[in-house]
Amino acid sequence: MKGRILKITAFVREIFIYLPNGYDKSNKNYPVIYAHDGDKFIEFLGKIIDEIEEGFENNVLEEHIIVGVTPIDRLNEYTPWPAKANHEKFHDFDGKGDDYLDFLIKDLQPYIEKEFKVKSNKSDRKIIGHSLGALISLYSAFRNNNYSKIASMCASQWYINWIQFIEKENLINDDFKLLIIAGKKEGQGKSTLQKDMPKFSKLSYEIFKNRIGEQNVDIVWDDYGHHENILNRYKIALEFLLKRN
Repeated sequence: MKGRILKITAFVREIFIYLPNGYDKSNKNYPVIYAHDGDKFIEFLGKIIDEIEEGFENNVLEEHIIVGVTPIDRLNEYTPWPAKANHEKFHDFDGKGDDYLDFLIKDLQPYIEKEFKVKSNKSDRKIIGHSLGALISLYSAFRNNNYSKIASMCASQWYINWIQFIEKENLINDDFKLLIIAGKKEGQGKSTLQKDMPKFSKLSYEIFKNRIGEQNVDIVWDDYGHHENILNRYKIALEFLLKRN
């Protein structure tokens, strides 16, 4: 790694911030990516950062500041409305997604834009998540007009009433590019709604294709389950977000 990663505590949570090589000497402002599940994300980033930085050096990818946001309670923060838990070992979903998205925009984003050399245009703001983190990333398009690119990896689109919601709810952000990454074996062995994850991913792709245009959405399938091949999925997703337009 030629850049560096800062670990800070802000707003009662851990925040990880990747700064590209040369950041301290540069006079330019950088686009920014916000990543959910920051503590897990930063581990994956560390394993692929050399390849990503090679893309920076080859001018294939654009240097970004990347902000990993660690949740306080992801089952609550990453869900759009209250729902019963799928398994007795988990608590019910409180559906605090609106509060979490507000926190990103009203608290964390101003802090990042004040303390770091970050561009403040929508075109330079992107968001990425896996599982419930991907769900809340998609949900953001219905609640704000803040992100120009969304990378959704194995989104929990089994969530109760989600498909009906994205079919009918008003899109506040109707001008963004979306990448959906899904596994063909997601949900195998499950008896809950999660068993149909590939079906929900396909339905979601078709809905977003109709709503924001085929040229603005893509889906990438692989032959793995929900918690498999995650490193490669992050690599594909980050390359999508970092790719020069």
